[in-house]
Amino acid sequence: MTDKQTMENLLVGYADGELDAATTTEVEAYIAANPDAERMLALHRETTALLRADFAESLYAKGPTTVAPTMRPRRPVLRRWMATAAAVMLAVLGYGAGAIWPDLLMSARPRMLSEVAEYHAVYSRETSHLVEVPASQIDHLKAWLGRRIKGTLVIPDFSAAGLTFARGRMVVIDGAPVAELMYTRADGLPIGFCMFWHDATPSPILVERREKQYLATWDDGKHGHIVVGGADRELIHRLATTAKQQI
Repeated sequence: MTDKQTMENLLVGYADGELDAATTTEVEAYIAANPDAERMLALHRETTALLRADFAESLYAKGPTTVAPTMRPRRPVLRRWMATAAAVMLAVLGYGAGAIWPDLLMSARPRMLSEVAEYHAVYSRETSHLVEVPASQIDHLKAWLGRRIKGTLVIPDFSAAGLTFARGRMVVIDGAPVAELMYTRADGLPIGFCMFWHDATPSPILVERREKQYLATWDDGKHGHIVVGGADRELIHRLATTAKQQI
């Protein structure tokens, strides 16, 4: 039997029409028996359609790509996260239909911190259905995502820490775009850097832990930033400091 993580990868391939007949039949049976899988599939298709409509003549004209599932829509009250100093943590989505936390158990910020950690733990292990725009298309990536976050997208140089910029993509939270950049390293899973637009009071770097992920967050008054990864606290803080100096 196909394990859960492999099946989640196959769901993306199924949505993009990349599977053979036998695998398609297996995935369809899985979807029929799992409501969460059906929701994840719908989210993937919705985001793909939005991105294709938005820049079909540029990126998609060069060939098919895949996109990250968006978070489940949340109640309008959560959109007011931009009014708090902790709003930066709402920049990264949870993975598909997972990471859904009861509203009564956690406030918005802790819940989103946990979703960031779980999301990164899952996606940093992906080898396919991950790349939207590779590092080789850096000019296109900066122009496209820069427009989306209403500012200049600076791609931090983490090479001094042994990290290599690999890819970038746009994810969506409550209709708001977030630029996410992924960096690979020789020893360990990738590190993510996220940037998004919002009006808030500038804040210093804050490092917190969620499960096995450390997250460094800060705000410059116009954009929120996050560095996230399954690395030690010192490295995450050092990367955040580097990014803040370069932006």
